[in-house]
Formats: sequence, structure tokens, C-alpha cells
Amino acid sequence: MPKLSKIDFLVLIVVVIIGLIHLPFPFSGDQALFTTGALEMLQGKVLYRDFWDLKQPGIYYFYLLAGNLFGFNEIGIHIFELIYMVVLSIILQQTLKTYFRHHTIASLVPLLTVGVYYLSSSQRQLTQLEALVGFPLFLCLWLTFQSFNQEGKQRFIQLLISGFMGGIVLIFKLIFLPILLGFWLTILLYSVLIKHHNFQKIFFEICLPIFLGIIFPLLAVVSYFASVNSLSIVYQTFFVYPSQVVANGTVKISKLLFGTVWFLKNFVTLVLVAIVAVNVSLRKSKNLLTLLLVVWFVLGLGIIFIQIRSLWSYQYLLLFVPTGILAAKGLDILWQPFKELSSPRTKILVSFLFLLPFFLNILYKSIPLVQNNFALTQDTQFKYQTAFRKEYTLLRSEVDFLSQPGNLPGEIFVAGDPSIYYLSGRTQATSLNAWSLELFLSEQWPQLLRELDLSKPPYIFISNNYQTLIKEKFPKILELVDKRYHILSKATDGIWYIIN
Repeated sequence: MPKLSKIDFLVLIVVVIIGLIHLPFPFSGDQALFTTGALEMLQGKVLYRDFWDLKQPGIYYFYLLAGNLFGFNEIGIHIFELIYMVVLSIILQQTLKTYFRHHTIASLVPLLTVGVYYLSSSQRQLTQLEALVGFPLFLCLWLTFQSFNQEGKQRFIQLLISGFMGGIVLIFKLIFLPILLGFWLTILLYSVLIKHHNFQKIFFEICLPIFLGIIFPLLAVVSYFASVNSLSIVYQTFFVYPSQVVANGTVKISKLLFGTVWFLKNFVTLVLVAIVAVNVSLRKSKNLLTLLLVVWFVLGLGIIFIQIRSLWSYQYLLLFVPTGILAAKGLDILWQPFKELSSPRTKILVSFLFLLPFFLNILYKSIPLVQNNFALTQDTQFKYQTAFRKEYTLLRSEVDFLSQPGNLPGEIFVAGDPSIYYLSGRTQATSLNAWSLELFLSEQWPQLLRELDLSKPPYIFISNNYQTLIKEKFPKILELVDKRYHILSKATDGIWYIIN
């Protein structure tokens, strides 16, 4: 491994500064849900059996580790994420030196990947699994690439670790399997078509270590859930539920357009420069690493599009690592023509246009931080958070009564934003979370009714949107609420009920 240069260190410092701006960022509903779930796991509850979510367990393990180390709050989770992203940045610098002709460009890769991730992300995108999975995905890609020019034991070890990283990726989300298969199939075809290896021999040499590597983390997860008698519900959650949701759902083109516009708005300059890299690097030199990065981007884009039933902008963060690396490759190719431009004004204009979106994003986020004294106290942190998520003011005021003397203790139930759990310090009374009731299957509604009947939470909150949905899908829940509860208060976004 090459040593870090002064430019490497300088770039890492800039990445850290950009990340520090985001430490006090507010949670959205998703991050609040992950934090609540991780807290319940810490208290001994079993994921899926006692706290159900449709996502694979990787994101909850990440939040559980982050919370244990630094605290189950915005600062704690974001500190761990920043450390995670800085380690990714160092690995990118160390592994990609030989991919670029100019060492300075290689040093800049963390800025074009991790830096752009931070600058483009708001509370909805930060610490989502699509961004976090970029780390093990890159390691899987890099080790697969490195194995192409190795033989014997060294290739076996590299592919073994590549498979292990692939297993970690699947623990985050099973639907990413086509990207992994794309990496490994590419290396197999290259070995057969370019190096003219015997297909049967090379197939065995590549597939055996990958299989052994990928199966280890998956077996560890399966063994755990078997030990707590939860394999049945895990199987239903991973394989039965998603297909039924897709079958029962409708395609929403508006979500696709919104997400695509968000991605292009934040990554358009990188995409345009990356196109140059793909054209030159593949057409002229047939670079294998470039091909693997293109495989990641293309298959990742396909995976995003097939999730159109639940498509959100943060899912495009699956692409931030390959986009940034390919953009850096494009800069590497364009560096010499850029230096040869005769007009200094043209150079300044081109540089300005390339950097403008990033400057605007960093100004947008850093100005409120300075205005609120760098969010160093609870009050200034709260003011900083409300600059990006105005609902925080309303949500905090609506849950204040739960911490007042004389309130009823115990777990509560929220049909709406899980931020209410996080901000109130209460956990969930039912195993089913009601953050995505629109994705509920028909058999989940009676289960939710039974759990509410048994748990008898002292307080229930139902958002206005979900009042209508529950009335349409399963009105018996509202009948139970009307029978056992009375209205405590009417909030802007919903109704608080207290048990009789």
C-alpha cells in the first residue's frame, strides 16, 4: 500500500470538515425508526419478532453499533457514520493510485465520492443503507478486480474476502445481489475471453472462494435467528412480503421522476465528466476496473428502477461511489487538455461551472451552522436542526407532555412519523411499526389489531393521513381506539388518544 501524501491528508481533512457540518443534522422518520429499533434490540427485543421492519438487518446492526459507541442520538449516529466514511475515503485513496495517471486526481477521489455524498444529502438521505453499503460494495469490486491478475492462494484469499464483503452487502439488502453477480460474472468472462482460461477450471477457482466467503456472514445471521426461533418470520419478511407488496402495488412515475431529478441536480457535473471516462477508458484501453464500475452503476440503476413501488431519492445514493470514481477518471483524462487551454478566463469559467453546485450546497448548510454558534449547545443544535427540518419544532412541542409529571408510563403506539418515538424517548408498544401502513398486507391489519388489544399502550397517535387509510383498509382498529381511548389533544398532523 502506498503512503498517504500531503495532498491525501489535505483532502481527508476537507472531507472531515464537510462531515462535521452534518453531525447535528436532524433525523428524518427513517433514521428515527432505525434508532428506535436499535434501542429495542439493545433492550433484548428480537428484530422482526418483537420489532418488525421490511428491511434486512444490516442497517439496524449499523445503528446498534453506532449507538452503543457514541449514543442513540443524531450526534452519536452521525459521528460513527463520519468515521465509517473517512475509512472508506482512505481506502479509496490507497487502492486507486494506479488507476489514475495523475496522483493529485487520485487524492481527490474522496471529495468526489464521500464529499459529494455529504453535500448532496439532507436529513432524508444521511445514514441510509444505500449510502452505507457503498463501502463493502467497493471492497467487493476492488478485490474482484485484483484477483484477475493473481493466481493460486493469493487469488483464492482475495475472492474469499470479496465473497465475504458480498455477504455483508446482502445483509444490508438482498436485492443488491445482481450487482455482486455482475462483478463476479465480469471477472469470469474476462478470464475466459481475454486470458483464454479453461471455463470449467476457472469457474471452479472463482466460484468456490466466493461461495465460501459469502455464505459465512449469511450463515451467522441465519444461525442467530434460528437460535431465537424467528426463521419463519424472517423468511416471510425477506422473500414473501416484498413480492406481495409489488404485486399489490401501483407504479408511481412521479416518484421515479422526483428521484431522478434529485440525483441529476446533485450529480449532473460528475455524470457528465464520468461519461468522458467511460467513453475513453473502455473504448480505447478496455480498462477492467472501469468496466466493473460501469457494471455497478448500470445494475444499480436497474435495481433502483425496479423498486418503483417504494422509490425514494436516497436510493440513488447506491450510485455515489462509482459515479465519483468515474468522474475522477474523467478529470484524469481531461487534465492535460484543460492545462493546454490558452485562455485563463476559459479555465476559470470551466472550473467555476464544475464546482458551483458543490459550493452552493456547502454554503446552504454551513451558514445556518455559523448562525447558530456551530450547534454546540442543545438550544443552538435544535435551532440548527429546525433550519433543515421545520417539523422538529412541531414534533417536539407535541411530545413534550410525555415527559411531564403525571403522565402515564409505558410504550406508546404511533401511526405516523417514528420521530415521535425518538423525540419522546418512548419505545413501540407493538412489533409492527406503523410508518408505512400503505405497504401493509391484508393479513398484517388483523395482527396489528391483536397487538394493540394485548399491549394496551397508554397513548396512541394517529396521523391525519393514516386516519383516512385505516378507515378505508381496516376500520376495526379505529373502533378499538374509540372504545378504549378518548381524545387527549388534536395536533396539526393528527390526534393523540389516551387510554380510558
